[in-house]
Amino acid sequence: MILSNGCYIVAFLIVICEAQYDDVRCKCVCPKDINKTKNVFVKTVEPEDCKCGNIVQGDEKYCLRCRCEYEARNTTLIKVVIIFILVVIGILCFYLAYLFIDSKRKPVELSVTADEVQERLRGRRARSLRNFDEKLAKWKKTVAEQRRNIYGTRTMLS
Repeated sequence: MILSNGCYIVAFLIVICEAQYDDVRCKCVCPKDINKTKNVFVKTVEPEDCKCGNIVQGDEKYCLRCRCEYEARNTTLIKVVIIFILVVIGILCFYLAYLFIDSKRKPVELSVTADEVQERLRGRRARSLRNFDEKLAKWKKTVAEQRRNIYGTRTMLS
């Protein structure tokens, strides 16, 4: 329903664009006498007829200050690029909605994964603490043996 309405809107805009713009046109820009703004005249004519006298239809002195240019553009290519960009944006919006809905639907799995990670960290901590305790016990045993040798038998003092 929404997709078909979107297609109708795009088709309507394409029809309006075809009615307002042409691929070729003559554009004359003429300065105004009163203020710093400019008059812009646009008309669809052949390239050889792109002259101020044919477009402005005014005084010859007024036409001397006008600058007329013949413009040709490929509106079909412009339409294709715009439609492509709109489709990509639409796909990204649908993907965003999918990710949003998917994240709301599965919050339990994320906590289970976090619990598993914590269990792994606890296991690593337990192993490292066990190794530390073993090394500490070995060191204490070595210190006790050295004390026994030094104070008990006085082997190192003599």
